[in-house]
Amino acid sequence: TPFPTRRFPISTAGLVLRASNSFARLDQLRVWLGRGVQVRRLHPDLTTYNDNINTTAEGPSNLFTDLVFYLLTNFTAGAGSLLKMSAVNANLVNIADFEKTSRFLRANKLFCNGALTQKVNIREFISTNAPNFLCNFAISDGKFSLIPVVPTEINGEISTNPVEVKQIFTQGNILQDSFELEYLGAEERRDFRAVVRYRYERQNKLPQEKTLSVRLASSGEDIALESFDLTQFCTSRSHAFMVARYFLALRKLVTHTITFSTTIDGLDLAPGNFIKVITESSPYTSASVGYVSGTGVVTSATEIQDGTYAVSYYSSSSEDVLNGELQISGGVVTDSTFFNTIFSIVNRSTSENIYLVEQLTFEEDMTIRVVASEYPCDSAQGSELAKMIIN
Repeated sequence: TPFPTRRFPISTAGLVLRASNSFARLDQLRVWLGRGVQVRRLHPDLTTYNDNINTTAEGPSNLFTDLVFYLLTNFTAGAGSLLKMSAVNANLVNIADFEKTSRFLRANKLFCNGALTQKVNIREFISTNAPNFLCNFAISDGKFSLIPVVPTEINGEISTNPVEVKQIFTQGNILQDSFELEYLGAEERRDFRAVVRYRYERQNKLPQEKTLSVRLASSGEDIALESFDLTQFCTSRSHAFMVARYFLALRKLVTHTITFSTTIDGLDLAPGNFIKVITESSPYTSASVGYVSGTGVVTSATEIQDGTYAVSYYSSSSEDVLNGELQISGGVVTDSTFFNTIFSIVNRSTSENIYLVEQLTFEEDMTIRVVASEYPCDSAQGSELAKMIIN
């Protein structure tokens, strides 16, 4: 057969009632299932699944990575037949990333317990639910990948050690006029109280929906509420609490995104990598702008002290803005080059920020367009996001 052997998981339940007037109607039947479908379990350490019954690489699982892998590769309930993949030949899945993320999920007790009761768009389902398990869904080198949103240790615990910067970008390897910076709107930056809904379950009992309300200690009581529904898969308070801290930290820390183009030469990046971007700017201030008359007298909003300044200046005799060294002595300029010009003193400042690569696009002109979001780090280059999630 050209296809691998397939299993068809099914659960069957029967209910027999004697004729009685006690049952006017029968509501939806609820059944407690202690085990889910048989899936390939991607956690590298299989002993963590030891339930004294099955410790093989296939069996029921409560990890989101295993569910995603099942949906991408299963021929019956997933997209395996469309993507030409199976659990054995998963050529479009980055197995190494899935294994690393499986460690992260189990170490932080971010378990996935629920059921898919209707058809879903797989990519939309993964993208929507990955943040609820502190993961990013990415496509890297043509392969599907799940990556933790924070740096991790080898055992999966959240790490506050310096993040690993994959590449550094400066004026030298950012193509001219391609750098763009976009700040998030005020609505996307305002403080809020996260109201998280999750399921509380006990074996052979009906589930109860519970609500957890979380806000930053620095926020006031009178702030907007934002609701997050995790009832489909989340069954623990610790999971709901960690997700709430993550969303609150994102709102507080991330202020902007950047896009720029670079050449493909020497580029070694993938979505989920960290990059450092070093930029220079010369902010405008009215105090640094002035006018030099035809006799060399300087006029400005505030008095400019004697000295030599790097300036950008414009003269009516030139169509371009020029750069030069302006020497002022006693409020007068002796160099006739600057007569009848408007100038601005250049006060350059350098900034170094860490960013998380979100998207790489191959452009028609054979360049790479990079989209990245701010990833705040402390002076030691440790993740501020990780520290807020931990504490």
